[in-house]
Amino acid sequence: MRDKHWPGIATAVAVLWIISTVTWLGIAGPIWRASSTASPDAWIGFAGNALGAGVALLAAIVAGIAAYRTIVPMQRQLSELVRQNHFAHYDKLRQRAADLVDTKILIENVTANLEVMDRSLSLSGLGKYDGRAAAFDRLSESVGVLNMTRRSVWGDENAQSLTTYFVDKSMWAVNVARCALAGSAKPFSNDEWAAAKKDAFQGGVALHARIKMETDVVSSEIAALEPVLLQRQPFPQLWKGEYPGPEKLSEMYSGKDHPFRSR
Repeated sequence: MRDKHWPGIATAVAVLWIISTVTWLGIAGPIWRASSTASPDAWIGFAGNALGAGVALLAAIVAGIAAYRTIVPMQRQLSELVRQNHFAHYDKLRQRAADLVDTKILIENVTANLEVMDRSLSLSGLGKYDGRAAAFDRLSESVGVLNMTRRSVWGDENAQSLTTYFVDKSMWAVNVARCALAGSAKPFSNDEWAAAKKDAFQGGVALHARIKMETDVVSSEIAALEPVLLQRQPFPQLWKGEYPGPEKLSEMYSGKDHPFRSR
């Protein structure tokens, strides 16, 4: 009948036998030999060297164990710091993505309201000034919200210059459109409005495209970092290009070859 403790006992006996053999051959044996010879100096010197080597080896082993006991907690702390840095970077990326999307929405609102204001200028009849006033209020409000985004500076020099250009041109368009309202002291100029609207609209298109590029980069970084944080395989992207439609997409993600499908 085998005992589960026998492997441990055999190992301990083997270690003790090795230590005893090394001690006898390196220290005790030479000393015993020196006591029975006429020239004991060589044997005693050999024993002393062996003893010194053994002490040095023991010190190295103790130092190695101490270093190992120190390295393991440090590795754990380093791993925890890396994990925390990943989470902090992940949160920053998500916040950056949210800010970019908010700015895109503001650009879309301003450009849409520029079109509404432009169409309101062609109104005629008794209600034309009311229609222009409503369109102007929408444009002015959206540009005011856009102007507030100046407090949050983002992007490289190109992105910052595009943002400044679009905001400035949008505010100029608001000032020009104000002249079309009833009771304006300054006469309205169609040519000035056309130029202001064109510059603001083109600035919005350029900034929107720049934000799209920035959003794609941030989205790629989030897609690469999220599986590491969640400790799982990334979900496969089964299609590229045009959206395949809900039915085709459902078939793709529920197929028999799907890597996440339970078998």
